Amino acid sequence: MMHPTVLVTGAAKRVGRVLCEHFAQKGWNVVLHYNESKKEALALAKKFSEDYPDQKFCVVQGDMSLGEITAQKMMSVLPEGVSKLDALINNASVFDPGALAKTEGELLRREFIINFETPFFLMRDFYLKYKSGVIVNILDTRVHNEDSSYAAYSLAKKSLMHLTKMAALEWAPDMRVNGVAPGPVLPPMGKDDSWLSNVVAQTPLKRAVGLDNLVNSVYFLITNNSITGQIINCDSGAHLI
Repeated sequence: MMHPTVLVTGAAKRVGRVLCEHFAQKGWNVVLHYNESKKEALALAKKFSEDYPDQKFCVVQGDMSLGEITAQKMMSVLPEGVSKLDALINNASVFDPGALAKTEGELLRREFIINFETPFFLMRDFYLKYKSGVIVNILDTRVHNEDSSYAAYSLAKKSLMHLTKMAALEWAPDMRVNGVAPGPVLPPMGKDDSWLSNVVAQTPLKRAVGLDNLVNSVYFLITNNSITGQIINCDSGAHLI
């Protein structure tokens, strides 16, 4: 039996880990990308190999702040015996605060290279190498509003949203490209549950986005071959306000 293969960036922790678990359970081979979380990535790949011995798993290290070099490195790694990637999920990101007036060059460059530039080159190289497949970009409900508290981050994610639609049009019919824009799922690094509760309280549904709901949204876009250029707002209605 042939198993499809997915590359997940930022795979070792948080949302990325749950995405990998879901795809492994669904019968996929998984390439787990990590930057600094080598121990966690290797442990997760080992667990998958034990739980799903008919599937293949491997890890690849890549510093998302290095742009095109990292994309080329990641696109060159496949599990032993696997000849191609079928799907790419751009999940890795950084989330740094800063209003427009307080955004300096270093912050702007960091947010754009990690949240937009490296995903761009991963998408480009995935298309050029395989010519077919499916891409899902993890965005943010902030792409729909003008809140500037995380200005550089929001601008990078807005750019990634427009890239999603542009690539969907240019690369059709052979490759599908979609996005999921989550709302409050987990508190960001350095924040606690009270931060998340405050954000959740402002959403129309007044509930946190379940990790299962977010992952199911991604999987739906990966497997529904009639959809391209779509953004699913899995955000408890936050895009409405």
